[in-house]
Amino acid sequence: MPRTTFVQLWDTLPSEGVVCITAAELARRAEASLGATYRAAHAARAARRIVSPAKGFYVLVPPEYRAWGTVPPEWYLHDLMAYWGRNYYLGFLSAAAWHGLPVPAGHPVQVVTDRPIRGREVEGTGIRVVVAADLETRALTTVPGPTGSLRVAAPETLLLDLAERPEEGGGLAAVLQVVARLPFSAPAILEAARRRPRSVVRRAGWLLETAGVSLPLEPLRELAQPLRSNPTLLFPRRPPGGGVDRRWGVRVNV
Repeated sequence: MPRTTFVQLWDTLPSEGVVCITAAELARRAEASLGATYRAAHAARAARRIVSPAKGFYVLVPPEYRAWGTVPPEWYLHDLMAYWGRNYYLGFLSAAAWHGLPVPAGHPVQVVTDRPIRGREVEGTGIRVVVAADLETRALTTVPGPTGSLRVAAPETLLLDLAERPEEGGGLAAVLQVVARLPFSAPAILEAARRRPRSVVRRAGWLLETAGVSLPLEPLRELAQPLRSNPTLLFPRRPPGGGVDRRWGVRVNV
């Protein structure tokens, strides 16, 4: 029986429903050496038949996407994280999009991982990585993605992540818009907030109240302890300044 060539595989694999494949599996399918596989992959990338977000990891580009030269990162993100051995979830504005909220076009895909990974750009598509050591304690939801499942921040996790790193939300107006439209549960927020620093809880409470979210916030305020210690900066990476909201112990430095 004649051996399957790499040229044939670039077309047959997508027709079989294969989205991602490793160099080792590709070499096995083609009955070729790893060296020959890497050379064939290099030529296929030049022809826009595959993209390679990581060494030895390939994503098949179906014919209808070859003019663009890539596919959306959500197509391969779950498999790529498994390939790297990383726990992950889609966070910040990327999570907001999966919760049905509008986000700016061309925004990089924001991924929270349990260990560092360098941010990537795959054929013009950006992947921004944020590390969270306590990722396994955070509430997530699994959603059906374009080619498989994806892990996405639950609303309470998204709220607290935006409170921890508001700069990842695209500015205060954008963060408040997201917070105002998320489907929150007060008990879920309180439970998740117990595992975050007081500074994050204070910002989260301030965001909820400022966005006009109709929830009982007094239990969260008790957890935030607004009158204890110095006020928390709303944007921790910006210079201090602005007035202090003493209901939440937050200095609004915008």
